[in-house]
Amino acid sequence: MRRYIKLFFDNKCKNNKKFELVDLEKFIIEKCGGQSNYYELGGYEAFYKEMQKLKEEKIIREIARSESNRAKLPMKLKWTIVTSKVESSWKDEDIIKYSDMLNFKTYIKHPEYQTKKEWMYIKNIYNFLKERENRKWDSVEERCLELFYDEKFLTDSDNGKKDNKVLKRLSLSLEDIKAKQYGEQFIYWNRGVSEIKTLIILENHSTFFSFKRAVQKGIKVFGIAPDALIFGYGKKIIKSFSFLDEIAKPSEVTVYYFGDMDPDGYFIYKALKDKYNDVNISLLVQAYVELIKVHKKYKSKNQQKNEECLKCILKEFEEKNYDRYKDYVVELWKENCRIPQEFITYEYLLEMEGGI
Repeated sequence: MRRYIKLFFDNKCKNNKKFELVDLEKFIIEKCGGQSNYYELGGYEAFYKEMQKLKEEKIIREIARSESNRAKLPMKLKWTIVTSKVESSWKDEDIIKYSDMLNFKTYIKHPEYQTKKEWMYIKNIYNFLKERENRKWDSVEERCLELFYDEKFLTDSDNGKKDNKVLKRLSLSLEDIKAKQYGEQFIYWNRGVSEIKTLIILENHSTFFSFKRAVQKGIKVFGIAPDALIFGYGKKIIKSFSFLDEIAKPSEVTVYYFGDMDPDGYFIYKALKDKYNDVNISLLVQAYVELIKVHKKYKSKNQQKNEECLKCILKEFEEKNYDRYKDYVVELWKENCRIPQEFITYEYLLEMEGGI
């Protein structure tokens, strides 16, 4: 058993001493030839005993804040390999030289981070900060390529394979290195105006095209003649809406949101309201009333409920004088049911002839 554990440490813990119990056990099962061979070695019980021995020998230790598994012989889910004390490898005079712009407290406390590669990054960051006032803002990827020779250095989600915490250790932020995290810009359609003043965000693709066809035909949708329509692409709009200033003046535009009648749709709307509170965003309540009139509902699957989101929706119904429909909204919520916005089709909009 110990042979497989050591093999895991050699192969998987070269760059990161921390590891997860489930990954180690999975590795052992795989390397010993499967579950049956694992049982022959003594299974989880033998695994547990070997881990305790390694812990007593101070080769490994549990991460105290980690949760425990629910086994008969419980173990912490997260562990780390114990390393012997590391001496400082950077010269004191170099640290002092760069300390006029950088905070080295973490590196002094944890000399294991004092590597040649880390020092190279620090020199690049220092030189950038000296010229910061004369530098322009760049994307995170562009700045990473400049400072760390890897455009995905800070954005790579697989952090287990590389140590990319240099900014954190220096107590620096993306703002300090003038790096901006851009999302993908939303898809939108402009009906041909030079200045966009009224916008409707549609959660789903098909509804976006239905509204687009209706507006192109000169039909007002729920009494509104929008200058532009945005395809929200579900929750992606929460981040991509930051590009609003690319197509309109945020302080001068009126934005309406229409999504599915379900917890996710309500969450998106509240998130937009909270994140972009300087923009005039409101719910297209009339569209939701039409969904209620359709009176067809479906079971909602695996959607997280947030009572604050429901309260936000109910408040909009109240403010727009549609109190009589609030009970139905609550009923949908309690029954875990939803109404997709796709019920408002192009044909439906034509029949409405611009209003309800």
